[in-house]
Amino acid sequence: MRKSIKQAYEDYLKLRTDLQKTCTALHNLHSPHTQCGKGCSSCCMDFGLMPVEFHYIVEQLKNKPIALNRETEKGQCIFLVNNECTIYEHRPIICRSHGLPILFMDEEGENYNLSFCPLNFNNVNDNYFSFENSYHQDTFNSKLYMINKAFIEAYTEHRYQSSQLVPIHCMPKFL
Repeated sequence: MRKSIKQAYEDYLKLRTDLQKTCTALHNLHSPHTQCGKGCSSCCMDFGLMPVEFHYIVEQLKNKPIALNRETEKGQCIFLVNNECTIYEHRPIICRSHGLPILFMDEEGENYNLSFCPLNFNNVNDNYFSFENSYHQDTFNSKLYMINKAFIEAYTEHRYQSSQLVPIHCMPKFL
């Protein structure tokens, strides 16, 4: 593996570790209000991943028996089998933030929007959410974008555009 790709993977892992610390703290803070847990799969969709994340997960899953749901409904994740994630340890960044209140900038970059699972937080008032108790999606996505940029410059097996996403359902082709 080329040094620059290895460095991108190391940077991705560091970001994932930082993200996991943030998400764990937020999950602990919000645990009285969240219903998420094993068997809850409302958020398990066929997401598009940045190439660095897609290929890192592929590398982790190669030569491992992974159960797939080849009969998924349109838009559902192929790694969701019997309402459980078969790649949970290696799940994408987006999956690690599910269940949390998520802050992100609107397309104009002027206002924050708040998104949260309607199955959670159904008994809180409008003042419950704050900048401090929400997951800042754009902060992590910006860092992931920069790591991905370095990765796609070094990855020669396929040419990716800087904003190109790879659907998670394409992963079995690489395993």
